[in-house]
Amino acid sequence: MIIRIRNIFLSFAILLSYAFSVETLADKHLDTIDAKNKLGQKISHDIQIMTDKEESITLDSIFDRGVPTILVMAYYQCPMLCSLVLNGLSEALSQSDLIPGDDYNILTISIDPKENFLLSKEKKENYINNYFRENSNDFWTFSTTDQNNINQITEELGFVYSYDETINQFAHPAIIYVLTDDGVISKQLFGINPTSNDLKLSIISAQNNEVSSIFDKILLYCYKYDPKAGNYTMVASNVMKIAGASTVFIMGGFLSFFWIKERIV
Repeated sequence: MIIRIRNIFLSFAILLSYAFSVETLADKHLDTIDAKNKLGQKISHDIQIMTDKEESITLDSIFDRGVPTILVMAYYQCPMLCSLVLNGLSEALSQSDLIPGDDYNILTISIDPKENFLLSKEKKENYINNYFRENSNDFWTFSTTDQNNINQITEELGFVYSYDETINQFAHPAIIYVLTDDGVISKQLFGINPTSNDLKLSIISAQNNEVSSIFDKILLYCYKYDPKAGNYTMVASNVMKIAGASTVFIMGGFLSFFWIKERIV
């Protein structure tokens, strides 16, 4: 009886390992993205960006304002995740008692070198009108830049993304960086729904030039929008892999119980 159960388990495990060894195109892009721990890293002040006002500036113009900077890497024609990150950020900040421009600035940089200031201007107007209409400070800069500057800042941030030419979209992590007034990475917030309290504490820590530690990493992927279906789809292969690994683990525990019981008897 035990031998038969063991053989069934081994056959099932071999079948699963074969099935889940097939890597899809989606896997190749998702497996390449990451958010490395670069806490304490100082971002170069000479990185050039084009603002939503069509002004060419370097990051020292942002950092020299004397307050922490909230930095989000995104792209303005993103079909889903970027808007979710910016929405969550805006919602949380609008619920806090911090004053935009006095307590913090926000900088969004596009990872798509093909985008221009017209797109960043449109995106800025949308968020200011929806979340910060009553604030008169010009505290949020939406910007674009070329590939060389994108490469430099993403490398310094540890922001690893991938471009899928087949669907003309970027796969990237959902992450909000909080920088000190000197451009040092103080905090990394993962996901699309940061709490107002978490953001406030992160900004206060950055004001005090404190660098947090990282214990966990949750990556959400800007993937995959089906333009023909007009909706978003979950990457089924990843779900199947998790389910398969869980099944093997449960069966292994079940079978181990019988092995131990057989030895005792």
